[in-house]
Amino acid sequence: MPKFVIAAAFSLLASSALAQDFYAGKQISMLIGSGVGGGYDAYARLVVRHLPKHIPGRPNIVAQNMPAAGSLVAMNLLANTAPRDGLTIGAVQTHIGVEPIMGVTGPASNAKYDGRKMNWLGSTAKEFPVVVMWHKSGITTFKQLMEKEVIVGASGVATSDAVYARVMNELIGTKFRLIDGYKGNPEMILATEQGEMSGRAGWFLSSLMSTQKAPLDDGRLKIVAQVALEKHPNLQAVPLVGEFLDSPEKKRLLDFSLSWLPMGRPYVAPPDVPADRVKILREAFMKAMKDPELLAEAEKQNLEILPMSGEDINALLDRLYATPKEVVDRVREIMLPKK
Repeated sequence: MPKFVIAAAFSLLASSALAQDFYAGKQISMLIGSGVGGGYDAYARLVVRHLPKHIPGRPNIVAQNMPAAGSLVAMNLLANTAPRDGLTIGAVQTHIGVEPIMGVTGPASNAKYDGRKMNWLGSTAKEFPVVVMWHKSGITTFKQLMEKEVIVGASGVATSDAVYARVMNELIGTKFRLIDGYKGNPEMILATEQGEMSGRAGWFLSSLMSTQKAPLDDGRLKIVAQVALEKHPNLQAVPLVGEFLDSPEKKRLLDFSLSWLPMGRPYVAPPDVPADRVKILREAFMKAMKDPELLAEAEKQNLEILPMSGEDINALLDRLYATPKEVVDRVREIMLPKK
């Protein structure tokens, strides 16, 4: 064997060994791009508790919530100012990878990063937004929503409850009347119970199940459609909204608007982190997703685990960034309020 091949092999082994030792005695900072108490926070803290034991050296992980525009702030920090040593990672919201091309939370120029260049570690769960109606609304099927105006709520103009209500009104012909000024999930639940609104048009199933399982089980809340590209394994009898489309062009627009949902609860590291450390973090993340202790705790909290690897997230973003500009522009126009 040529000497340079032997030397390269020893160099690779030495680098791998150094990476294995790197995390011993270290502390990892996890930036959580949302407030305390929500679904993203619950998933992130589950990961914080179980990921360390799968990283060689068992480093400590400390979580820091960033509630105000947190995911965008976290991503900008990770992309531009955070150390590129593998000791700072983020738990961010579903759409944040495409924020630079979509501008969901504001002008796309506010996103000072390229989602394709970040080191995605994996996602704990796919997201399945669902249309949920309160039992007193009189709505029991999705088709009724194309015949009767109903009031639905959201906690902001760019939340899934808001953007998917607009998407369905435009592409499918539903008659949602949207009120997007609620402060958060508890206030929206109370408003539904008091009859201020009939339900929600983009409630993430993972959040719904973790907070409202009893009303679902006893029939006070009813899921009438899935706002997703594929059916959730446990909702095979509930239709996809795409089944109600009437043209290929509308299907193309709907598909893009739903295309980032598979990376529903993503975790990410800065660009330019040494490849061997990224490999360690990615492998540890996927091992944690199979950890019986994590899975048992997730089940107790009604947190569904449907993981996606970091490599698959990066591949997904490569495809999304290649979407024709006219499709991206049209979906943005539909999703976000006209100025």
